[in-house]
Amino acid sequence: MIECYAYISRALPDLDPVALSKIIVHSRGFNDAHGVTGVLLYDGSAFYQYIEGPADALADARQRIEASRHHGAIQVLLDGTPHRPGAFPRWSLGYLMLDEPAHALHAFVMPANHAQLVGAFHLLAAQADVM
Repeated sequence: MIECYAYISRALPDLDPVALSKIIVHSRGFNDAHGVTGVLLYDGSAFYQYIEGPADALADARQRIEASRHHGAIQVLLDGTPHRPGAFPRWSLGYLMLDEPAHALHAFVMPANHAQLVGAFHLLAAQADVM
């Protein structure tokens, strides 16, 4: 069964770009090996992430995310079964730097409408610098 997980969190103020690069590389490796796909948006102070994949792999990924010492104040937006799986099928973890905070994502509260939330992530991804 495919599950999804989305959240907003606050990056720690001393987050080093090298540490962020390591997080992305390790996450991509884990996700690729376990069939997890998604996108991570970062605006310099907050993370916005949507991922989906097999239930066991997603549970492992979520545990890793929530245990990370690089961010806090996690606000869960989605946790469960996606309305339509395959939101970001080509990205084991697409990383996108936003020019400004993603206010559109702050409007969602759990449980968010899956289609609207994924649409907001897609819109932001289209406007961001892809890395």
